[in-house]
Amino acid sequence: MQTVCCVCRKTKSRTGWIQGQSSKEIRVSHGYCPDCFHQTMERAQDWLLARSGGNRSLAVGQ
Repeated sequence: MQTVCCVCRKTKSRTGWIQGQSSKEIRVSHGYCPDCFHQTMERAQDWLLARSGGNRSLAVGQ
């Protein structure tokens, strides 16, 4: 099974995440590469912070 980033479409290999296309014959599982995961978590935290009216303790669940 091959893991493909659901944002940038990079493929996970033994040496890391590489830009490339997955084979149509291989089963695919979607996830996030480290860069896209970090960016997505930052956007989610910004959204939660804005939604909580700037109260950081509410935004991060403390």
